[in-house]
Amino acid sequence: MSRMKFDFSKLNQPITINELKNVSNNGNPTKPHPVTFYECFAHVETVSLKDYETSIQTGTQHNIKVFIRNYPGITNKMQINCNGQDYNINQVLFDYRQSGFTVLIASEVTR
Repeated sequence: MSRMKFDFSKLNQPITINELKNVSNNGNPTKPHPVTFYECFAHVETVSLKDYETSIQTGTQHNIKVFIRNYPGITNKMQINCNGQDYNINQVLFDYRQSGFTVLIASEVTR
């Protein structure tokens, strides 16, 4: 099997990608709230144990890498909800290795 192929069976984690929409309440602006843009199954990678100390030094220990099938319209102004935790999308890498996948790099939203 070629190392360039992605194993579709790894797409087993349900996620929701949300747009943050501003809604006014009687003319008063309110805090943006999430509106579902796309729901799918993904492969989610967190920082590995061997890389954890380095990630603390670079401030990326709360980042995740999410692999999904290509879907148009996803931007770095959206959020991912995974296991009840929200993550801001930092980077969208389309067609990872020309495999039909998009990779989303996201960081945990502080509680």
